[in-house]
Amino acid sequence: MSLACFKIIWLQGLLAELDFSETDPTPLHADNTSVIQITANPVYHECTKHIEVDYHSIREAFEARVITLPHISTNLQIVDIFTKALPRHRHCLLSSKLMFVDQPASI
Repeated sequence: MSLACFKIIWLQGLLAELDFSETDPTPLHADNTSVIQITANPVYHECTKHIEVDYHSIREAFEARVITLPHISTNLQIVDIFTKALPRHRHCLLSSKLMFVDQPASI
C-alpha cells in the first residue's frame, strides 16, 4: 500500500507540472481494515510507534487529503487470480473482471 501511495503522490505531482491538477483525493482501495483504522484515527498513533515508517506516510497522505482509503472486501480482490490457487468458478469470475478480450482470428 505504501508503494501505491508513493506512486499516487508522484503521479499527482507530474500531473500538476503538466497543469492538470486534480482536486479530489485519489481512492486507494484496501482490504486491510487495521491500516484504514490506524490511518483514519490519530488516537492510535501513540500505540503504533513500532510500525514501519511506510504506514505513517500513508497516514500523512490521508490527512493531507491526497488519498482516501475506501474498504474493499477480500472477496472482490482481483489480484487473487495472480497470487492464489482458486476454484474454477472463482477463477472465471475474477478473470471476467480483468476484462481480457479475445484476439480476433486472423484471416
